[in-house]
Amino acid sequence: MEPNLKNVKIVLVEPKGSFNIGSVVRVMKNMGLSGLALINPADYQNEEAYKASVGARDILDGAHVFPTIEEAIKDTHLIVGTTRRSGKSRRIFCSVEELPEKIFPVLRDGKVSILFGREDNGLSNRETDLCSILVNIPASKSFPSLNLSHAVAVVGYKLFTDAMVCRVPYISDPVSNAEIEGFLDYMQSIFTDLGFFSKGTPDYVIPLFRKIFGRALLDREEVDNLTYIFHRLHGLCKKGSSF
Repeated sequence: MEPNLKNVKIVLVEPKGSFNIGSVVRVMKNMGLSGLALINPADYQNEEAYKASVGARDILDGAHVFPTIEEAIKDTHLIVGTTRRSGKSRRIFCSVEELPEKIFPVLRDGKVSILFGREDNGLSNRETDLCSILVNIPASKSFPSLNLSHAVAVVGYKLFTDAMVCRVPYISDPVSNAEIEGFLDYMQSIFTDLGFFSKGTPDYVIPLFRKIFGRALLDREEVDNLTYIFHRLHGLCKKGSSF
């Protein structure tokens, strides 16, 4: 079955230029993408944006605006962040070439959000912590920063061309990001109650589990089983019992 690119949401985080936003929607339509979310954008319903969008005004007018990334991604099942920087908190888990095989299994029954950061400084560490997968777009070391619409074009082109030829197994009944976040909150409450965070909350713990669960593409039965396991573990630890 052909991957459903209508279930891909492009998320632009605080885009600063209306022309850039218009250019993004044009290339989205070129590549068969139609879902657009904007986080605290510049004015985008103006002559400059419409001029840049050319024949893709329908995507521009259909964009959804959100105050936070969390609001924009809560109905999706896999969160992808694009970045050109690496580091301890920005482990690169796949290249653009590898991205289709990571996300296509989700696209029959679930949705994928792909985050693109600000034109001047990209995504913050806190924002990349929300992502299950980080994607690196290769570019010359002497000038590695891509224009926003060009970055969307590179990712979109790879998804579009692979979708025409790829046939992949699908994951049925994936849980949404909102449900994963609810489970992570439950885990954190258990850790806190058991004194695991007695010396302060390590900032890597919840992001670590978020990335693991996101890449695992958990279904509902698996989350229900994990919830039971942690509930049982919590009860036994509180009683001082053994398994």
